[in-house]
Amino acid sequence: MQKRILIVDDDFETLKMMEFILQRKGFAVSSELNSTQALERAHADKPDLVILDVMMPDPDGFKVARALRENPDTANIPILFFTAKGAVADKLAGFQAGGDDYLTKPIHPAELIARVESLLNPDSHSEKPSPT
Repeated sequence: MQKRILIVDDDFETLKMMEFILQRKGFAVSSELNSTQALERAHADKPDLVILDVMMPDPDGFKVARALRENPDTANIPILFFTAKGAVADKLAGFQAGGDDYLTKPIHPAELIARVESLLNPDSHSEKPSPT
């Protein structure tokens, strides 16, 4: 079954670029330019992953993440922050808001895919080769 990803960013060009990258890798992608609509879509669709910008009109991405974590229906959906805010304090705030990973723009498509796949398949990393 195709993994479903919701992208939330108020920049149309960023949304289209990310949709293109992720759809080419076989993901089912939906997107929202508005935080309030994104929360509604997350509750209705229950995606497998949410990719979330921080700098958005009210509510900002941190508030959206907290709202997703507070609702039992969306509390376990992995959240990947994807934002231009790259200061350590911003990253810490992202994790404190409930983010599972944090990427700063711009990003190489291969790294985006690697992070997405890591969040969608966490068990694939649990079996480490034993040292010889």
